[in-house]
Amino acid sequence: MTEKISKKYSTIAIIGAMEQEIELLKHSMENVESMQFGHFTVHHGSLSDKKIILALSGIGKVNAAAITALVISRFCPDCIINTGSAGGLGQGLKVGDVVIGERVAHHDVDVTAFGYVLGQVPKLGVSFETDSKLLEVASQAATAFQGATVHRGLIVSGDQFVHSTEKVEYIRTHFKEVLAVEMEAAAIAQTCHQLAIPFVVIRAISDLANEKASMSFEEFLQVASGNSAKMVMKIIDLL
Repeated sequence: MTEKISKKYSTIAIIGAMEQEIELLKHSMENVESMQFGHFTVHHGSLSDKKIILALSGIGKVNAAAITALVISRFCPDCIINTGSAGGLGQGLKVGDVVIGERVAHHDVDVTAFGYVLGQVPKLGVSFETDSKLLEVASQAATAFQGATVHRGLIVSGDQFVHSTEKVEYIRTHFKEVLAVEMEAAAIAQTCHQLAIPFVVIRAISDLANEKASMSFEEFLQVASGNSAKMVMKIIDLL
């Protein structure tokens, strides 16, 4: 039997890049109201007796960082959960599998000319570590999750949809422990780090980032989005 984490998480922000990635969460919330901030849409309501801020970021790292900063400044959440789809890079990962990000890194940041590791932003770490309490509760949620295998490990982000074996091998070469690749998580993680807000990234596999990735993504986005959202709801229930 899983137990609730003792730390109080009364307001939880959830960020997804696409409508499909937040749809199940939105429909599961109660007393939903929507707000517009420029081109960003933010829904707020309740789920499992928690106040939920559900934000649609749009695709890419700039969008993700902007909405994260906005949500933190306007709503003061106790933590942020990033949900959505990803390309699977880890050995044995299958479409529909869920990945809990133990840490998150940029794969397209390159300041190696000045002695930094590939992916490292100057004056910051090589990667961004998931909050230990949130990782603990995500791991608890994984034990009760049904319908897909749950993995824990490194997720990397970049402003590109990875769809070639060549790019996959490049990322695997430089990030040997990588499990998944997507386009927002590292920006959300970096913004949370800079503003001292706990975060966890939950992604489900929609494709294997190879030459068939675009077709697989279109076919399995709904499955991946649903699995990620269901995992997020289990986490919220335990917080």
